[in-house]
Amino acid sequence: MEGSTALSSMSSVISSIENDRQVFRWFLTLISLPAVQQKSSANSKTKTLYQELKKIQIAKMISFLVLALIIISSCLIKLPWIWLAGIFPLVVIAKLFQKNRTCVAAISEQFLIDNIQPGELTQQTLYQTCEKLSRIYNIPSLVDLICHQDFTGRKVLVGAIFFIPFIFRLETWQLLAVTLILYTVILALISSSIILRNLK
Repeated sequence: MEGSTALSSMSSVISSIENDRQVFRWFLTLISLPAVQQKSSANSKTKTLYQELKKIQIAKMISFLVLALIIISSCLIKLPWIWLAGIFPLVVIAKLFQKNRTCVAAISEQFLIDNIQPGELTQQTLYQTCEKLSRIYNIPSLVDLICHQDFTGRKVLVGAIFFIPFIFRLETWQLLAVTLILYTVILALISSSIILRNLK
């Protein structure tokens, strides 16, 4: 309707992918689907972006594994300088996360251009767009994904809090630091492995 307020836009969706962790995760799940890849890879630029995305996912997994090994080694060997070795993978991971978001946003933008009617984004919210695409491709909606991630995250955190004190004898602050870092590492490894299984 003339004069109506736009509920969303391509730029706002791309901004959400780049800045909102849960929106990013949902679109990463969407574009990792074999059906979406096959359709999107007909575009040579998008195909190149998929290849870059796979490299980033592999590099992330390696970096997180190195970080986990450094944390475990520092707990077992108890040499203070080992903690400093964790700075390098942390810097690498931070850069990879930014490249990952940029790559996913670019693939998602082209996917939306090819599959959403002009003007359709302005007539529905981001949640409605994701709900519509989730029904088409038979994946959880953005709302479902948020609930699932919160539930999974709580289970991993509770498990880490319960088991780590029995495995390592550390000071309280060290236990908190190790629990937080391992919690992040485990979630990242799980999500990366799932995405990598689908990426071709």
